[in-house]
Amino acid sequence: MDDFDFGFSAYTAGEAEKTLVKTDKAQQIYDAVMPLLNNLRKDAETKPIIEWPGRAEKIDEFIDKLNTILKG
Repeated sequence: MDDFDFGFSAYTAGEAEKTLVKTDKAQQIYDAVMPLLNNLRKDAETKPIIEWPGRAEKIDEFIDKLNTILKG
């Protein structure tokens, strides 16, 4: 029974803190990028100030990718 570890690993407090810091930084990046993307997407079809065909769809795809990275 000495070699049975129940399938989990232990982390030091420092390792756990590093993980929390990385998660916090990822959230900060997400929070900084989302307003930009939402503003770019707004009125994409009716007021195409930026020449970017399919802008709304491409921004939606990127938002989905960010959500997948952050929550995945």
